[in-house]
Amino acid sequence: MAAKAAKLTCPSCKADDPKRISDMAQPQSAAGVKAGLAPQYIPPRQPWAYLQGFLLAVPLYAGIMLSLTSPGDSEAGTAKADLLGSIAFLSVLVGYGVWKNKAYAKKLEEWKKAVASKLHCLQCGHVFES
Repeated sequence: MAAKAAKLTCPSCKADDPKRISDMAQPQSAAGVKAGLAPQYIPPRQPWAYLQGFLLAVPLYAGIMLSLTSPGDSEAGTAKADLLGSIAFLSVLVGYGVWKNKAYAKKLEEWKKAVASKLHCLQCGHVFES
């Protein structure tokens, strides 16, 4: 029982009840507590991948439509350009979103492994292994 009590005190200032970094970085935790953490202990930010993919796909779609159609084209030619533009638009939108979210998931797993056993003293700010 004494060994457990030793784990729950800060080795630097001997304060009781340090918090797990992984628990402190949860979204429901206080923003002030997160601000006190070193940058390597703050979880990676989730990218706005699908919005970024949309912003990349719009100029591509516009370029395809402007280069493959002209005012005097037939409906068949316009339909082909529209289909090609839509396929390119959706490919970029979904492809970029999936690619960026995979990278985020990898970074998040690495962060979870790095902070799994770390404790943070709220009184002195010392970070130590549990």
